[in-house]
Amino acid sequence: MSIRKIKLNTGDVYEVDLYSDGRGSSRIRRRFKKKIDAQAFIQNYQAETLQFKRTGQSINLLEEVRFEDEAKFWLESSRHHFSPAHLKRVEGILKEIFPRFGHLTLEHFTAAYLTMFQKELKSRRQSNSTVNRKIEVITAILNYSVRNRRIPYNPAVGFKKLSGAKEEISFWEQKEAQSFLSSMEASYPLNSAKRWIYVAYLTTLNTGLRAGEIWGLKPIDLVEGGDTLFIRRQFNRVIRDFDLIKGKRNSKSRSLSRHVPCNEYLRDEILNLITQNQIQNDETIFMTLARTPVDHDKFQKIFKADLKAWGGKVIRFHDMRHTATTLLIASGVDLKTVQSICGPEDIKTTMNYVHLIGDRIKEVARSFSIRP
Repeated sequence: MSIRKIKLNTGDVYEVDLYSDGRGSSRIRRRFKKKIDAQAFIQNYQAETLQFKRTGQSINLLEEVRFEDEAKFWLESSRHHFSPAHLKRVEGILKEIFPRFGHLTLEHFTAAYLTMFQKELKSRRQSNSTVNRKIEVITAILNYSVRNRRIPYNPAVGFKKLSGAKEEISFWEQKEAQSFLSSMEASYPLNSAKRWIYVAYLTTLNTGLRAGEIWGLKPIDLVEGGDTLFIRRQFNRVIRDFDLIKGKRNSKSRSLSRHVPCNEYLRDEILNLITQNQIQNDETIFMTLARTPVDHDKFQKIFKADLKAWGGKVIRFHDMRHTATTLLIASGVDLKTVQSICGPEDIKTTMNYVHLIGDRIKEVARSFSIRP
């Protein structure tokens, strides 16, 4: 085991040269710009090796572990923690990078190597946030393997992400939202078989619910005499089942549920839909002809076709949630009430505000309405 100074055209570096388990075992060489970093590498490597031996676990050298194997281990172990959208995004990124990185062993994944890949992605005119998302998957896999004692250290230590500019949020002005709803009301007339599509749009623009929360709504969620909807579940399109809604847990009840306003027009439309389709309490309000919850991926095709038929500003389905949030604030509803209604993940409170603003949520139901 040694550290030696090497003179290069680009400057001096310090090379660590060691064997994993004495001579005859795998040889490890690493270069560092500072001697202190080389010394820290040796100390960390020795400490990790000793810990592996004490726990009875065999150490896997970076040279012995393929990226694809670690990626699959991470994905299978972590997928139940991911939202459907995040899981789909991660699987897409892995599918893209496996041909390039899958066969490589982990000693290749240094900070310098990832920086080179970062520059390559930028040369393709990809945004900082897109580049960061792709490389974050790689670093998450490496960190997970370290935490699970599958490798002794993360070879990408020191890698820096690109500074991320905030993406502009798209939304409709109130007149645009009203215009879209007018068009959809004409496309899906009252008591028609596809009226539920119009009501789904109406619900999104008036409540700011996420797609999964809308497709998870059931008749029993219409509460407080119909003034509010009790949001307690979302439909997970990946596992085809219901799970907890997003957000931070209430410190007292440990619940992730919340109430959102349901104005009179929206309530009447929902009740009419329930009656017309004879929807039972254990069924979802929005369902297919086979009486199963709506698959959001398939609904996206309907939404895109409806946008095209309408002819107005094109936004994502999720941007109707941004529209509702923006219009709530613009209508004068205070921020805490808006946060309680929309339930963004980065707020500190959800249901703990209900006892303070419960009556005010009902007030919103009587005063805030986006309709044709």
